[in-house]
Amino acid sequence: MTLIHQALLFDSPSVFLAAAVPFVTEGVRRGDTVLAVTSAEHEELLREHLDGVAERITFLPASGWFDSPGRTLNAHHRRIDELPGTTGILRVLGEPVWAGLDPLETSEWGRYESVMNVALAGARAWLMCGYDSRTLPTAIVDDARRTHPALTVGTRSEVSAAYADPVHYYAERNAPLLPRPAQGVERLPHFVDMGPVRQFVAVHAIRLGVPADRLDDFTLAVNEIATNAVRHGAGHGEVRIWATGRRVVCEITDSGHATDNFLGFLRADPHAGHGHGLWIARQICDLLEMRTGESGTTVRLHMRRVL
Repeated sequence: MTLIHQALLFDSPSVFLAAAVPFVTEGVRRGDTVLAVTSAEHEELLREHLDGVAERITFLPASGWFDSPGRTLNAHHRRIDELPGTTGILRVLGEPVWAGLDPLETSEWGRYESVMNVALAGARAWLMCGYDSRTLPTAIVDDARRTHPALTVGTRSEVSAAYADPVHYYAERNAPLLPRPAQGVERLPHFVDMGPVRQFVAVHAIRLGVPADRLDDFTLAVNEIATNAVRHGAGHGEVRIWATGRRVVCEITDSGHATDNFLGFLRADPHAGHGHGLWIARQICDLLEMRTGESGTTVRLHMRRVL
């Protein structure tokens, strides 16, 4: 089979259960690998209605699974890679965590939902993503119809008439980057090798709020993007770093122009000698923004701050 990606739209516990219980129990019966990545409330509800098969389902907290778009995408890849045999599939009943997100995070998680249709297109996976219209803003529920080819409401499944081509959806999310702050921006105006870049990050990242145990990872991510800037730009680039209320942002700019779609969202061939930098950076960082055009390329790497 190839990927099935559907949104479960519900407005009550009974509607949620009407779709979720058959989905996971059929997976258990078929010998699939079944994950339930839901709220604590819905995990408890499911366990009450699974008639003895709960122990054959892996329950995971949604807050840990839906941690960052890049890491969540890679978590799906890892589980698919680990599938036993050639017939079973990965079934994920998931509830993306939308509460408490700022506009940028909300936009990037929408992008993730759309890109999944391309990144996992040939995978042995069936993803059912829950959207609770009682608690979620209408705009997020409406957007689910655009990012999921299939919809389920209770026991009724249908093709989503509002589904948007991921290429077009991705382009819609590429609005101009927010302006840099007027103050508090540190700048490395010119680099041609990675030593000064790594030193620049080491000097400023902890002071701005990057957790000490994530400094090495953050430095690695910046190094990967800066290396791309040198290799694919004009042989040099520029780095800036600053803090927002929630995150530390490191921005790398160069004069190169990338032409691929879904930059850093599609896993590179592990045997390829190049093409891994953006993918690695997306795994490490909490958010990654990228804009590219004839005037050059800008990548912003976001890491949550210690507050």
